[in-house]
Amino acid sequence: MIDHASNIRAPAVAGRFYEADADRLRADARRFTPDPPDDLALPQALHGALVPHAGWVCSGRIAGTVYRALAKRTAARTLVLLGAVHTVRLDGPALENADAWHTPIGLAQIDADLRRILAAIPGFASFDMAHQYEHSLEVQLPLILEAFGPDTKIVPCLIPPHPNAPDWGRAIGQTLAGQTHPILVIASSDLTHYGPNYNFTPQGAGRTGIDWAANVNDARLLQLIEQMDPDAIVHDTQQHHSACGGGAIAAMIAAVQQLGANHAVTLEHTNSARELAPLGHTDDNNAVGYAGVVFG
Repeated sequence: MIDHASNIRAPAVAGRFYEADADRLRADARRFTPDPPDDLALPQALHGALVPHAGWVCSGRIAGTVYRALAKRTAARTLVLLGAVHTVRLDGPALENADAWHTPIGLAQIDADLRRILAAIPGFASFDMAHQYEHSLEVQLPLILEAFGPDTKIVPCLIPPHPNAPDWGRAIGQTLAGQTHPILVIASSDLTHYGPNYNFTPQGAGRTGIDWAANVNDARLLQLIEQMDPDAIVHDTQQHHSACGGGAIAAMIAAVQQLGANHAVTLEHTNSARELAPLGHTDDNNAVGYAGVVFG
């Protein structure tokens, strides 16, 4: 929620999606943001990424790996964060009005000047309530602070899965191209939510269905992502239930194309079943897909 006395957004999901204790959270953030290998083959100039947003036990490692790779290979210390929408209905991009977002390990400062510029784009509006309980961007912040440093600035914006998402993204990219300092565009989305828990079982409940979700449903969307085809992504995610943040993904790709990106590299594609199995948790009926993809 927004604390209007201090204009700081307080965490909504600390203690559930990630640790609320500062020491434990900092240890997790360091563990999930290791230095990438020197021989990692990435585009020379990086402009953005796709990261997941589940509980850190499932997806923190994938998101942290992406952020560390970006931080090591770019000079950018401002990130425009485009999030999936879970708690409200939106018809357009939703910015917010806080001066900073609080995390248990410190404040994530807002780039208020850049937010003001983005707010002038037709269709963009400030809507604090949309961000009040939304987790898709909040869970990124401790990882961002650990990977990029405490002086990093952010601009949070929620993007609904609307056919106009690519156009909104192009407008973001054209705006960022006029800035004098490098800025990264991050899309926060998980992939297929499969199983009875999500009321989505087109291949039946069980391991066969979970494997189909990863190897067919996720894979089809990842192909569109790697082809950098923003205009096809929202339709795919809506028709095939292949991601919760189709609008954010499409807008991010359209934005980074305006910044010069023409190549995507998937660092990892996994799901909650694979991530939880080494911890002794077995669920043969439900799984959520995660991918870390960088663009340059």
